[in-house]
Amino acid sequence: MNLRVRKSISGISVALFGLLSTPVSAADDATSAGLPLWELGIGAAVYNQANYPGSDVRSTTGFPFPYVIYRGDWLRIDHNLQGILYETRVAKLDLSAGGTSLVDSNESDARAGMPDLEPTFEVGPALSLLLTDPARADSVWGRVAVRTAVSVDTDDWDLAQQGWTLDTSVRYQRPLIGETLKLSTELGASFADADYLGYFYDVPPEFATPERPAFDSGSGYAGAHLGLGLSGVYGKWRWSLYGAYLNFAGTAFEGSPLLNSDHDFSVGATIGWLFWQSERRVTPKNTSPGGEFQTPLFGLGF
Repeated sequence: MNLRVRKSISGISVALFGLLSTPVSAADDATSAGLPLWELGIGAAVYNQANYPGSDVRSTTGFPFPYVIYRGDWLRIDHNLQGILYETRVAKLDLSAGGTSLVDSNESDARAGMPDLEPTFEVGPALSLLLTDPARADSVWGRVAVRTAVSVDTDDWDLAQQGWTLDTSVRYQRPLIGETLKLSTELGASFADADYLGYFYDVPPEFATPERPAFDSGSGYAGAHLGLGLSGVYGKWRWSLYGAYLNFAGTAFEGSPLLNSDHDFSVGATIGWLFWQSERRVTPKNTSPGGEFQTPLFGLGF
């Protein structure tokens, strides 16, 4: 889901804003004005968030990452991987991947004595539609994404399917000073099945205590998020700042003793320096959102 910070849960999160890039790609015209097909550089990210959405523990994490952008017709790399299935000026159907990192239960009073949450890998299709006139400088995009999650046992590398998520969001994007300064806001809601929510919020009877009663998550509503980001370009430098608010009131896991609060937030920043761009240029087909709300996939903290 898009409600959770991707470092924790990819299904109940607002994902981190990465370095804002003009999304997307592609008419192959090396002589016309456009964006580089390839961009390479180095970057760094820092953010503060709960260990998992609604957790009683927060942490601040910083890490470097290789800054890699590829704007191909059928493959995109921009903090995450995207396979483009169909694209026009007003629509995009893609296949993208995300994931969550390991959560150490010993760091949380609520999860003390329970198994750690293994990292997950998530993949699925997403449909983005432009809701405003393509001729406008600003834009509003609606997006619906479906993903399945697979956990990865880090001891023996066993894989286990952990359910499905459905994310819906509306993104407003506006250039404030051309490419120098841009504004992005996003409002969204997430849904998930009992397997997915249970992976993060269930309390099996064998781990129940007087303070932590047994709990089984249902399927359905998994929360809402509101995000705000600013990003800019200055010469070879790119930067972004973000803040996100998450609300879990009325969710299918609201009664879980592992949910410390109905409210959560995350904040962060990224900066990157480009040292190489390809001479070959491509012309973006549209202004559909890129990876600016996500933690860089190649970050060492992923």
